[in-house]
Amino acid sequence: MVDKTVAEGLEAYRQQEQLRQRAQDLSESLRQPANTCQAMALQGGLGNAAQSSKAKVSVVQGQVMKKVRGNTNTIDALETAHKSTNDNLCTAEEAARGVCRANASGKYANLAGADQNALFLFQAKDGSSTYEGERDGPQAKAAEGYVARIVAGATPPENLRSQDYTRNPQARAYVELMRRYSGVLSMAAYSLNQIKEARNPQAGLGNDTKMATISAPGFAPNKADMSMLEAVQRFIATKFSPDSMRDSAKATSTNQILRDIAQVDAFQLWVDHQALQQDSRTEALMALQLAMMTEKALRPQLEAQRRASVAAGNSQ
Repeated sequence: MVDKTVAEGLEAYRQQEQLRQRAQDLSESLRQPANTCQAMALQGGLGNAAQSSKAKVSVVQGQVMKKVRGNTNTIDALETAHKSTNDNLCTAEEAARGVCRANASGKYANLAGADQNALFLFQAKDGSSTYEGERDGPQAKAAEGYVARIVAGATPPENLRSQDYTRNPQARAYVELMRRYSGVLSMAAYSLNQIKEARNPQAGLGNDTKMATISAPGFAPNKADMSMLEAVQRFIATKFSPDSMRDSAKATSTNQILRDIAQVDAFQLWVDHQALQQDSRTEALMALQLAMMTEKALRPQLEAQRRASVAAGNSQ
């Protein structure tokens, strides 16, 4: 009887231990990785941010191309750009030469020469990937000025009156060459505007992606407004932070590890998609450059052969 009682007690203990272990295994299998909510918020926020950036690119692209197509006087266009830089972005060197007066105060105080320096197109002065100020703030305006200076800084004047457009073949040829000129410049403008929008701050994006309050070296805390690119950089920093690496090392549940891998794979898919879009722009620019080089090398020969053919035809 004693043996039976002991055996039943041991069996009951084993069953209780099995139930406890099963409950613990179930709890661990259902437990989410520590940064699951953060990863989901980031991916959702990036999707919305990417769509917002595309919409903004179309707006600024239209503004740049309007300057290209609407120019009727190059001197007036350059005077407008000259005044804008003098008022807001005068450099110390230009001030020393008496060209303009440096803006030592106000919202443009830290952006001297920003519409002439490519650095301000790619980052803020402190190294952040988010422009200083709000969206369409001073650095964003300076970046737009840089794009306009590169693309539409000295576009040919139109110099055609409305009644001259279709009067002769030469005028019509001039119009078509202007359209081609505009088309070539639009390719460069589109790539530059894409670079600008990826670094333009979006209101609340830091909070939406749960990247505002991360603790990582080199990133300012409590940053509610940030660019799409900075949100990506912050997420990568969290994945390689000591806390994240420690949690990954302690994970024992297969389901938990697989969920973390799935989240990283989903993020990698988004990054690959952005890289694919950038590669298409790069390839387009290379194709455009090849076309221009081909035209420069072969167009004179083609034109010479055309003139020789016309002369031969007239002599018959």
